[in-house]
Amino acid sequence: MVAIVTFLFGFNLFIGCKKSDLGRESSLPVLSTLFNNRMLLLMKGTYSSDSPINFSDYNNGAGTLYRDNTGELGDPDFELPNLPSASTLPIYIDFGEVRISSQFQKGINELTQIRDPLDSLKFWDNIATQRQVYCNQPYSLEEDTCQKERGIFKSQEFFNGNGAVYPSNDPTAEIFSCSDPNYSNDCALRGLPVEATFGSQYFYTGVYFRSLVTGWGVRNGGILLDSTRFDNRRVPGINIVPRNNYIPGTSDIQKQEIVPKMFPLLYSVQGGQRDMEIRSGFDPYILEIRMNMKENFMVHSFIRTGNIRETLVGFSDSLNTHTGEPDMGGNLILRSRIIYPETAASVRITGGTGNLNYYYAIFHTDEVETRKQLPLAATPARADAFIKYLNKGKYKLLCIGDTERLDGFPDTVVRETSFEVSDVDRRATLPVALTCP
Repeated sequence: MVAIVTFLFGFNLFIGCKKSDLGRESSLPVLSTLFNNRMLLLMKGTYSSDSPINFSDYNNGAGTLYRDNTGELGDPDFELPNLPSASTLPIYIDFGEVRISSQFQKGINELTQIRDPLDSLKFWDNIATQRQVYCNQPYSLEEDTCQKERGIFKSQEFFNGNGAVYPSNDPTAEIFSCSDPNYSNDCALRGLPVEATFGSQYFYTGVYFRSLVTGWGVRNGGILLDSTRFDNRRVPGINIVPRNNYIPGTSDIQKQEIVPKMFPLLYSVQGGQRDMEIRSGFDPYILEIRMNMKENFMVHSFIRTGNIRETLVGFSDSLNTHTGEPDMGGNLILRSRIIYPETAASVRITGGTGNLNYYYAIFHTDEVETRKQLPLAATPARADAFIKYLNKGKYKLLCIGDTERLDGFPDTVVRETSFEVSDVDRRATLPVALTCP
């Protein structure tokens, strides 16, 4: 009798589910919103996917935070009383949620076509709606949200290359056949033969920041000890989300038409990238979401209204130059990829000299932009470098260095080679040699 009741309850859930309104609709109900047993969502706050540098490695091992240029063509002169090292800087992060989308056309021009909540509801697949609070050190004597939800451990995983597990639901996943005339164009774009199949393609990933506090700041000579609220408590430092919502020089009129860059921090699939395809089935997979935070903390300053000088810790302005403006965004960027660990290969790279201003960076062979995008995977150019989890495909391995200006973000390709992961390489470790630097 119990079995019959259980079956009827489950059947009612089944028939009550709606079709997804994301991408092509399925003829089957989306049960993945009820049962999550395939996807592991990992958040990484590192340029490197594997074995990132330590905070103590900043500035050729000095461990000091990077500093923006000052003077006539730079920031106002810094005020630096009690400036912490990179290792001792308090970092408090409050994530609101994570979303992905399969709606390519609607997301063009950095989400500016999404005008209201209904547009947003149709555009996004809300795969991770649970707030997450990370802190690299306690900010209260009470049982705050970070301590209560193991946020210190999650911060360690977020910054050490392992990745912090973010609670999530499985997104919509289907299989499409190239023999179906409805998908002939899709298959032609992918270069697939008529007997091939492909999965649900996602084009956008959005990470929503509620708050991001770097725990040091100075305003007109005074250290900001308790002027910022985080998790309903007063903490030292400055919430840098408002400072990073717009690139330097953005006018107030332009801001009315632009989606803030931290709400969400957006990844859009670029030419040559093919890492966000999710196929249906039972094999487990990882959604890895990575941002260049750990390697790129930098001191900046600007003048507030009323001639108030403020010095804070933001991000290296290697992508969008900051010269004293209140806005300093566009330098924290995102990349996401789907990994099938049961079939993925690893690479062991020889030729690194151990200079941590250089990285081994992996891109698809037909990716064009390698300067202003995060690599598919990367690791510092140590003597015995190792990168795991590469799906089948053709890749180029770059030795890329932080040489234009030492700010933590590699900007110059020194040399490169190519390699391929084939079907026979599943779960194997491939040797690749590239001298670096």
